Amino acid sequence: MRRSEQTRAEDTLLRDTSRRFLEDTYAWDEGRLRRADRAAHWRSAAELGWFALGLPERLGGLEGDGNQLLSILEEAGRVLHDAPLLANVLLAPKALSAMNEAVAIPLAEKLAAGEIRFAYVPDGSLHLSRSTMRLEGKGSLALGAAEATHWLVAVGSRSADGASLLLLPASDAVRRADSRLIDGRSASTLYFEDLAIPDDAVLARGETAFRLLEELNDRAVIGACAEAFGALEGGLELTVDYVKQRTQFGAPLSSFQAVQHKMAESFCEIEQMRSLLLWGAVALEGSPDERAQAASALKVFLGREGLTAASRCIQVSGGIGLTEDYRIGHVYKRLQTVSALFGSTEAHIARLGDLFIPSTQHET
Repeated sequence: MRRSEQTRAEDTLLRDTSRRFLEDTYAWDEGRLRRADRAAHWRSAAELGWFALGLPERLGGLEGDGNQLLSILEEAGRVLHDAPLLANVLLAPKALSAMNEAVAIPLAEKLAAGEIRFAYVPDGSLHLSRSTMRLEGKGSLALGAAEATHWLVAVGSRSADGASLLLLPASDAVRRADSRLIDGRSASTLYFEDLAIPDDAVLARGETAFRLLEELNDRAVIGACAEAFGALEGGLELTVDYVKQRTQFGAPLSSFQAVQHKMAESFCEIEQMRSLLLWGAVALEGSPDERAQAASALKVFLGREGLTAASRCIQVSGGIGLTEDYRIGHVYKRLQTVSALFGSTEAHIARLGDLFIPSTQHET
C-alpha cells in the first residue's frame, strides 16, 4: 500500500490518539463492564471523529480509507472493547452511502455525533414478500442489537432474486433473544413475525442489494478480524512481558529455549496476519473478487493460526493464563468468538476454493 508522507503522518496520529483514548478510558480489567460509563465513552468516540471517518464527504463525513478505519478497530481490539464499533465505524457508513441523500444526510449527522447506533443483522432465514411487504424469519446473531437505535437487516443474501437490505428502527414489536457471548459482548437473535415493512425502509433490492450485502458481509469479516488482530497483538505483548518477569529455577522464563520458540512462532503468525490485514484494508476499496478473497483468507488464517498463536500465549503463562482475572484467556475467547461470526472457518475455506477455482474446473 503506497501512502504519501502526509497520509502516513495522519495514520500515525489517528492510531496514537485512538490508543491513548482507549487506554485512558477503557483499558481492560476484569471489572470494566461494571464501571465504564458506556454512554459517555460513546460520545467521546464520536467527538474524536470515529463515526464520521467512514462517511463520504457528500454526507458530511471525513472519507477515511480502509487503513484508517481498521486502525480504530485494531486499537479497540487491544483493550477488548465490547461496544459495537464495527457496525458503526465500518458498515453503517457504507449502507448510508447507498441511500438517497435527502434521507441519508440527517442519519449521517446523527451517526457522526454519536446520537444513534446501528447494529448489523446478517441474514439467517429471512424472507421479504414483495407483494405484501411483510418480513418473516430469523436473523443471524447481531452484535449490539439491544443497544442499537437502528438495525441494518440483510434479507435473502444467498441469491439476487430475493435479496434486500433494510434499515429499520429498533422496535419492541420484534421478538429479540439477547445473549452474552463468551468474550463478554452482547448479541441478539431477532425474530420477525409478519412485520410490515414500509417502502422507504428498503435501501436496495435484487442484484444491487445482493452486491451490497456481499460487500457488507466482507467488510464485517475484515473489520472483525482487525479487532481480533489487535487483541492478539496486545496479548502477545502482555505474554512477552510476563515471561521476562516470571522466574523458574532461578532464571526468567524468557531464557528457556522452548518458551522462546513458542513466542517466536506466535510472533511470525501475527506478522502474517498483519500482512493479510493490510491486504484487507486495500481490498475494502478494491474489486468485489479481491475483497472477497481477502476477507475469506483473513477469516481462515484467524480460525487456524490466530487461535494457535493465542493458545501458545496461554500455555507459557501457566496457571495464571487460565484465570478470569488475567487478560490472555479473554483474548482467546475474543478470537474464538470472531472465528464463529460471519461464517465459519470451514465455510470460508470452501468460499476460497470457489473464488480461486472456477466452477468449470470443479466439474472436470
